[in-house]
Amino acid sequence: MIITIDGLAMKKKLLALVCALALTVSLVGCALSTPDTVGKIGDFEVTSGLYLLAQYDAYQQAAQLAGSEQDTSKVNSFLKATITTDADTGETTVVKDYVAQKTLETLQTLAAVDARFTELGGQLTEEQKSAADSYAQQLMDNYGDAYTANGIGLETLKLFQQLQYKQTLLLDLVYGKDGETPVEDGELTEHLDSTMYEIGFITVPLYNTSTFAFASDDQKAEMLSLAQKAVDSYNAAAPEDASSQMAAFNSIASSALTDICAVLDAEVPSTSTLQTDLLGESDLTDAFTQEGAADTLRGLAYGQAAAYYCIVDMHAITVRQEPAALRKNVLEGYAMMLAVRLDPLGVSTLDALRSQILSDMKGEELNDALAAYGAQLDSTLSSSAMSKLPASKIVNATSANS
Repeated sequence: MIITIDGLAMKKKLLALVCALALTVSLVGCALSTPDTVGKIGDFEVTSGLYLLAQYDAYQQAAQLAGSEQDTSKVNSFLKATITTDADTGETTVVKDYVAQKTLETLQTLAAVDARFTELGGQLTEEQKSAADSYAQQLMDNYGDAYTANGIGLETLKLFQQLQYKQTLLLDLVYGKDGETPVEDGELTEHLDSTMYEIGFITVPLYNTSTFAFASDDQKAEMLSLAQKAVDSYNAAAPEDASSQMAAFNSIASSALTDICAVLDAEVPSTSTLQTDLLGESDLTDAFTQEGAADTLRGLAYGQAAAYYCIVDMHAITVRQEPAALRKNVLEGYAMMLAVRLDPLGVSTLDALRSQILSDMKGEELNDALAAYGAQLDSTLSSSAMSKLPASKIVNATSANS
């Protein structure tokens, strides 16, 4: 069975935007003449940089809905095209209108985050501000040319990251123990038990990390057979408690790695170590996309293990990128996994997991509430200012040369 794992770290909205920006090649010096602000939504000042960031994100959302025959790198042409926004109903819209609407919705949500955070007495600590600013700097260090080409500066990234931090903290301010509408511990535990999955896993690359030679079909089969023997050995005498299960699984699986890698005349890579991740239902569905794969993991009892072929971080090997980077990401992604399902409360506490459970349980509800709240805020956005920041100026993947 082949299992596709789309990055166990799972997908924040900004990551999709960062990856899209990272695709920008052959960037030109694009000096956008921009106003400082485009107006306010409620009491929230919408800077030109934040507007451009929201607009770029909206364009990338539209690009994901494009047909195979549509070239999203040709920005002016794509903006005039039609995309299907609802596969079930067949509803379509012109890309330019879609981008404008999604840009507005994003800005309204950000304004709502800022307003609700203040309303509920939220306040970022200096440490939290520093963490947000530090991540913004990392983004600028890695993708500065792309951001600059699209009129997005470091201060905009800092602002956006701080707003993201506020939105995360809003979960506790609204649904936490002392929140506006607290979720009881029993509800959290029930959700954790029924729809979340604590996975301990070790990934093994299916190529020689020294020679970069891929495993043949026979070699892959032999490696999986050895992994399955290790899993069967563990399952035959799995301990009762989660901590012991994790220790036993790690010991047996790690001991098998030498023989598994020897099939390729390879040493055990330093990356083949035990990691853990708590996945929600949507995470599991998005990560394990091969038919039947997610159901296999759902079917594991606490303490039970399995072995699979997998592709780790599918996104990293499907986006357009330089050949050297593509080869590196393909090699890093081509792997086999040994995994054990654990009782989350056996390896952690409810308080420690509270924020993550709330995010999985109430994240979508909060997003909907913020969207509705933002939509009813008074808006003084300037059409004149926004007209100076047209979507036609977006610099997309190869649009600098188109």
